Amino acid sequence: MQSRSLLAALALALWAAIAAVPFLSRIHYLPLPQWFGEMNVVWLTLAALLPLALRDGLATFGALPRTSLWLLLLSLVWAVQPLWVPLAFPGLNAATAWAFAALALLGLLTQRLRDIYGDEAVYLRFAQALLVGTLLQSLIGFAQVTGLAQVMGGVLFYDAAHPTSNVFGHLGQRNQYAHYLAWGVAAAAYLWARRRLATGWAVAAVAWLALSMAWAGSRTVLLYAAAFLALALIWALRVRDDEGRRFAGALVAASLTVIALQFALPWVNQLFAGGGVESGVERIAAAGGEGMNSRRFAEWHKAWLVFGDYPLFGAGWSQFAAHSVALQMRPEFAEAAFNSGLFANSHNLVLQLLAETGVVGTGAVLLGLVWLAWPFFGQRVEARHLLPVAMLSVTLIHSQVEYPLWYLYFPAVAVVALSLSPAPALRAPLVVKLGLLGLMLALLWLSVAAWPRYRELVSLYAPPYNAELRARNQARLAEIVEKEPMFAFHALNTLDNYLRADREALPQKRIWMTRLAAFRPYPDVLLKKAQLEALAGDTAQARQTLAYALASFPTYAPRFMATLAGSEPAWTVLYEDASAARARLPERYR
Repeated sequence: MQSRSLLAALALALWAAIAAVPFLSRIHYLPLPQWFGEMNVVWLTLAALLPLALRDGLATFGALPRTSLWLLLLSLVWAVQPLWVPLAFPGLNAATAWAFAALALLGLLTQRLRDIYGDEAVYLRFAQALLVGTLLQSLIGFAQVTGLAQVMGGVLFYDAAHPTSNVFGHLGQRNQYAHYLAWGVAAAAYLWARRRLATGWAVAAVAWLALSMAWAGSRTVLLYAAAFLALALIWALRVRDDEGRRFAGALVAASLTVIALQFALPWVNQLFAGGGVESGVERIAAAGGEGMNSRRFAEWHKAWLVFGDYPLFGAGWSQFAAHSVALQMRPEFAEAAFNSGLFANSHNLVLQLLAETGVVGTGAVLLGLVWLAWPFFGQRVEARHLLPVAMLSVTLIHSQVEYPLWYLYFPAVAVVALSLSPAPALRAPLVVKLGLLGLMLALLWLSVAAWPRYRELVSLYAPPYNAELRARNQARLAEIVEKEPMFAFHALNTLDNYLRADREALPQKRIWMTRLAAFRPYPDVLLKKAQLEALAGDTAQARQTLAYALASFPTYAPRFMATLAGSEPAWTVLYEDASAARARLPERYR
């Protein structure tokens, strides 16, 4: 009996760690910088399921929440899209389908723990893990704000170009950092409402997280606070017990604290950051017509146009980027803002899904979300349900302007939140239990088998100086491109580092660069493609390729000129085109 309890306790601890550990990952190596953090989600899920399987056998897979059914459907949709849509790298669909399958097991794990421990205990552990994780993350952000991260010998991340003004924790992006901390604010309010966090500690935690969110400079923070206020009002009207009133009141107080610190940050900076960090409010006030928001509108428009061309099944998963670059040549986008940072993703979840998966994929996602969210607003709603709903509101808001759900640790926590629904689970027949057991074992094998390939790609990323080793690495990468679909794109993207813009093996280089540019037309990829085309005497095509690059990434014109300058006659016309584009830029970009 004691061993059974220990196995269940281990599973609960590993499950709760998903809310903290992957977000703290220090391992970010190209060409797969998020791989280790994302795999932590898979490994922790499997590591939590295994002791439960030892404890309860097939009963572990006996209760299927709605979340798992939905995610298994999405896994199928993504897996079969290559049958209907031509894809440059169908292995990315397979990888995404496996990710959905892992999340389906996470939903099942959440339900099993609810059956063992009850909702009160599971909610409590989830909120505690979130609060601990976000507080640890905020300390990394504080080290970045104060400059401490710079003197710690590389232990913590920081932006070398903007060491104290770009605050992102270990998440790599300020908006994702603020998103995660907003979850911690909701968790702190819940724990106080449950009387599991003393008032003094709760006030300190919320104030600190609100300050850390202000240092992040994320403009969407104000929308999170507004959503919290609206949800608190709804819960105050619907759930009239003591815990409901305490939770709603705490969330209101937390939201007002978040808003207040957005405005108070300039005074706080005089103590901590010397005035070098802007809050989201300050960034909104300073934003002009040539910022990120203006370019976002253009990308949203492009995604809608792509959807219009491919309404049923979409243009293909991860294939919006090439369409975005091509559409930038249209007259309606000629005056888009001079921002060269957006193109591969439309920065809107719904529009991205419409463009890449059409009505079929988008319908499966959105109808499933409605089906999962509906019980939170039904007759069985209780005070604790405000926690997952508040968290999901943050994720859905952020997903309309960014792409947090493209990183597995964000949808993992969202899946846990959805799996805490008051809706009853479905009882699985024996054949389904066996299938889920098989799925768990398949994911375990796949995750172990993928580890050596990840390490190999990391080791191959930087080309060596030794000519023989360089040639051997290049041949190996080409082999992965052709023979290993799930790693093919990452291998080709790495192979680009080995390809010089010269006449050696020119036909093969053109094939590789054309394939890469058709999927991920990064500015340097397009420039190298244009250089190779010019070397091959295909001047018209080279100028067209460079025109695409200059239209989508106008501020790169001076960099292109520096690369094209020299003694290669074939590039003279490209240099002239880049020079003309530079002359059209506002003075500050030249």
